[in-house]
Amino acid sequence: MNWLVPILIAITAVTELAPAACHGAPTVISGPVKASPKLLAAPSARYPAGRVRRMGQAGEDLIFLASLPLPARKLCSADLEIHVRRQTNGPTFEFNDFLLIGFAPFGVSGTRKTLFQGAIWAGDAPRVSEKTARIPLPASELNTFVLLTPAPHFLDLILHDDTAVDFVRLRVRFE
Repeated sequence: MNWLVPILIAITAVTELAPAACHGAPTVISGPVKASPKLLAAPSARYPAGRVRRMGQAGEDLIFLASLPLPARKLCSADLEIHVRRQTNGPTFEFNDFLLIGFAPFGVSGTRKTLFQGAIWAGDAPRVSEKTARIPLPASELNTFVLLTPAPHFLDLILHDDTAVDFVRLRVRFE
């Protein structure tokens, strides 16, 4: 049985490959955003008519919907940066506002799935009125989506509903 140890070590050394090298500076995808047709049709994006928030729009009880175009290239890394502001006039429920990032209609498996879901203000003190969150996204899931589904490709976002959004940026690096 002592002959197994060197073999296992050798196999471990072979399977621990260096991560793919990212080339060049990150590409930033931002600018005016609108909701893709798949996002607008997603059950989680349904909200009363006229209650959709635009970029930079103040007010409570408005849902923010955005779709960022994904390039048809293999990614090495990706993260999403979003700057948000609380919309409060006294005690409100912005603490329960959640951010959903993924591919509409946001399944739990397959290529059109949720990549991130969480309360945008979780862990923040009530006095924090604005912040920029940077959320790392799994390049492998983005690549699976881009390479295995027909174009066009969008990264979809939903943010409920007492939080204003000043900007959204997707930073990607390519292999």
